[in-house]
Amino acid sequence: MVDRWRLGTVAGLCVLLSACDVASGSKGSGDDTQGLKVPRAQASANGGAEDIASAALRTRDAAGFTVTAQKGADEAGHRDVRLTKDACGPVAYVLSAEAAGRPVSVVVREVSDEHAVVTVVLAEYGGGAAQAALDALATALDECAGGFTATVDGEARAFSRLVPELAPEGADQAMAWGAVVERDGVKAPVKAVVFRKGATVGYLTAVPKGSAPKDFSVPDAVVDAQLAKLS
Repeated sequence: MVDRWRLGTVAGLCVLLSACDVASGSKGSGDDTQGLKVPRAQASANGGAEDIASAALRTRDAAGFTVTAQKGADEAGHRDVRLTKDACGPVAYVLSAEAAGRPVSVVVREVSDEHAVVTVVLAEYGGGAAQAALDALATALDECAGGFTATVDGEARAFSRLVPELAPEGADQAMAWGAVVERDGVKAPVKAVVFRKGATVGYLTAVPKGSAPKDFSVPDAVVDAQLAKLS
């Protein structure tokens, strides 16, 4: 069952995903075996922080898109995400513009055009933690496909209609899916693409903007550009 997720290749974003201030939330608390409730590691001056920063997208990398990094965005991972069903933690974190598991360094970029706003989270992991994070995410997608609820920085959200989509090629692991996020009675679609190249994982979440079609997706140009920078 897990394989269906692996092989299935700016107002709305701020309101529903709170991704526009992704680095400004409070740190999580608690603990579990997957590290899904503990504070995330900040990007640091050691390890692979410099390498992962050089792999982050710039405007020149994706024609037709604007790439921005908000103040503090390279210290992502501070959202307090709490769930009624812990098994859904990896999905909740990704759909809240967070990395799953415990990366050792993280960079975040916001990529937008007239149709979509995409939050790109690049996370570097130690040892085999990158593959473990994606395996846990695939399992969570399978177990939580019917939907779940969570609070993100104290605000309730309902995640539903998790449907696998076509995943990109050219990565060691990849998965993609669509979902609906509801907050305060407002619903909006969100799309996600996650891929791993070695010890680096790219988490891309997109919401529609302006005249975006109802069947919008994470733009292929953004996915391809990020994969190319990790090659």
